[in-house]
Amino acid sequence: MGSKHEGIAGWLILIVVGLLFVPIIRLYALYQSYVTVYDTPAWSMLTEPGNPMYHAWFAPTFFVGAAVDYGIVVLSIVALWLLFNRSPSFPKYMIYFLVGVTVYSIADGFITNWIFSSLPISEEMLAYIKTQTYRQQIGSLVSCLVLVPYLLKSKRVKATFVKRTSFNQPLSGGGISV
Repeated sequence: MGSKHEGIAGWLILIVVGLLFVPIIRLYALYQSYVTVYDTPAWSMLTEPGNPMYHAWFAPTFFVGAAVDYGIVVLSIVALWLLFNRSPSFPKYMIYFLVGVTVYSIADGFITNWIFSSLPISEEMLAYIKTQTYRQQIGSLVSCLVLVPYLLKSKRVKATFVKRTSFNQPLSGGGISV
């Protein structure tokens, strides 16, 4: 019989919802980047030397960011699989995922702001870009600061993600049944 804390409920529902939305949001952002930057004349303005908007770090940052976003999509799907299978690996995996996304978000925000600060764009556009990157950084940081302690201390997490064994399965290495 399970504990009253066992099961995907409570704050774990927030984690499920968040993980379900990560692929959707990241893939939509990648699509938006493609149609607004990569597949437009803006791409050559930002990536071809000699253009007034050129920055040497724009293209590499764009491609690394896209690769990381695809990686985050895959890792979030793995996290969902671990969660729904109630794998004992889920809490640790999710902590690494949250910390990794937060570190990436902070680094990406600083690099993005550095690149756009050196371009000849309006103060309003620069302020908008900075606001968006700060929101993303703060959102990731708050999620990490709230969910990591929850994953470490929660009775529900401890009761839900435990190694399940059957009394009829042989023990590993000995072939003796219990």
